[in-house]
Amino acid sequence: MLIHQLKPVLTLTMLSVAALGAEPGAPIAGLRAHLMPASYQVPLGQPVWVLFAIENTTAEPITLSVPGCVPQIPSPEMGLPLSHVFSGVDGAGVAVTTESNRRWESPVGYRSNSEAPILIIAPHSTVGTSLDLREYFPALRGAGRFRISWSPYRGAVVSDTMMLTVAPRKWVEVITDDGSMTLQLLYDDAPRHVDNFIDLVESGFYNGKTFHRIEPGYFLMGGCPRGDGTGIRPDGKRIPAELNGQTHEKGSVSMALLDGDVDSGSCQFFICNTRQKDWDGQYTVFAKVTGDSSFATLDRLMAVPADEFGRPMRTLYLRTVRLIDEPTGLVSD
Repeated sequence: MLIHQLKPVLTLTMLSVAALGAEPGAPIAGLRAHLMPASYQVPLGQPVWVLFAIENTTAEPITLSVPGCVPQIPSPEMGLPLSHVFSGVDGAGVAVTTESNRRWESPVGYRSNSEAPILIIAPHSTVGTSLDLREYFPALRGAGRFRISWSPYRGAVVSDTMMLTVAPRKWVEVITDDGSMTLQLLYDDAPRHVDNFIDLVESGFYNGKTFHRIEPGYFLMGGCPRGDGTGIRPDGKRIPAELNGQTHEKGSVSMALLDGDVDSGSCQFFICNTRQKDWDGQYTVFAKVTGDSSFATLDRLMAVPADEFGRPMRTLYLRTVRLIDEPTGLVSD
């Protein structure tokens, strides 16, 4: 019985040497490294979750071992071993750099071992693990913009560089001719949608756009670059659905979608005027109107007459849409 258990291990050890090549850092054909953050906008003091993933794009299995370590029998647990994440030069592989080019590439609290499990990646498959990078790079506990790169297996594969912002939570102020509305962003419920909205607001995209549709008793829609409900972000970026436990109440802000495609979010959004139970689980709620004056503005906008197609009888401009600091002393939902 012991012999049967050892045979695959001996075979896999030989494969791992062949896969990595004779020279440390030699490129491995068909292998890709990916960094995927839970959010590109991380609230100060919150975990910085990043998925480290290795993808096999070939039609054959790829077996990997950590350079400089004795290959060991892998555990039955699935996922990318920590020793493979930090398998760059001198036990690093992950680099965190600030805008001023201050750089960290030695993970705090991690020590490489002389032994590491081998990793077999099936054809056209991906294996990964998520880490809170604050635990290994304390600089991420402070505010700032950071570049994060990853080059495991002594640089045999290199990921794209990822840009990450760590900052106090922001809200959004929408200023119109009928008053202003304050929107609380729901970072925890829809992080990718919040990323998208912050990106558009920071770039000034919404300034001068309009609310182009009013459905009395239902919703107010805006943010179209064409002003007629047919436009998307200039870069064509789409946001996958993040259907969450937030319900569609008066003041709920959701991303508009193409019919039948929950992953078609872009830049257009709508604000509910009444409870819409049928929309729960159909649209991503990523913000909510907050404050009596904001709801008063929403009421004024909803009262503007519209034609049979929901087009307002006068132009409702989004004069300025800007980020503001979240009020202090609040408890997040």
